[in-house]
Amino acid sequence: MDNRLNAVKAVFLDMDGTIYHGSTLYPTTLPFLDFLKKRGIRYAFCSNNSSYSKEQYVQRIQKYGIDATKDNFYTSTDFLVDTLRAEHPEWKRLFLLGVPAMAQELESQGFSIVDEEPDAVIVSFDKTLTYDRLCRAAWFVSKDVPGFSTHPDVFCPTDQPTFLVDCGALSRCVEIATGKKLRQLGKPDAGFLQRAAARFGVLPQNAIMVGDRLATDIAAGVNAGTLTCRIVGPGADLASYAPVTPTFTFDNLGQLQAEFP
Repeated sequence: MDNRLNAVKAVFLDMDGTIYHGSTLYPTTLPFLDFLKKRGIRYAFCSNNSSYSKEQYVQRIQKYGIDATKDNFYTSTDFLVDTLRAEHPEWKRLFLLGVPAMAQELESQGFSIVDEEPDAVIVSFDKTLTYDRLCRAAWFVSKDVPGFSTHPDVFCPTDQPTFLVDCGALSRCVEIATGKKLRQLGKPDAGFLQRAAARFGVLPQNAIMVGDRLATDIAAGVNAGTLTCRIVGPGADLASYAPVTPTFTFDNLGQLQAEFP
């Protein structure tokens, strides 16, 4: 048992590679979530994946038998919204490279998705990407329209026989073409978990970030000042690297649960 876990009031959980892999739920996930509920510890699933709306995330995770609401999620889309509202409340017009669900999510938060005269360009995971829209995004960025990348992941995990090119790779395409840097959001930016903690009404030092990727999940926790736990069991992404050391390293959530006093 580790007494540092006595201070934990919120647990932030990565999803694929942490609570499930592909279509398979890890057997320790439901017992761990039930343990948190009984202890009065709040939890949220924190994902860089911007390809689902909150409603879709709830439906997706309920298929695994997990009881969750929209309040149990904090995504890179949430962090984008929080950042724009805090730093540029006057910006409402966005040119978006992103899936329709993300566009709907942003519109529900008061933003307009436009093709002309945007206040900012947003590059994200986009299965609907066309060459013309990629070129248009690069054009706006080249003309000094502020550009944001929702997360740095260059590929999206899958257990299917394909390779899902993600936001980080699309962002680099725009950056290389224009010679201009996009503002990088998502994990591992310290603000991601700091704003997530604020939504929960807790301090970062009273939270723990649990995930499999060093470069995003664990680095986000280190940067934000939370405890961290890296999951290294089957399905975890062990290729990710960053010069950070997790507070804990376990094969599964059951081993983390056993560490709570």
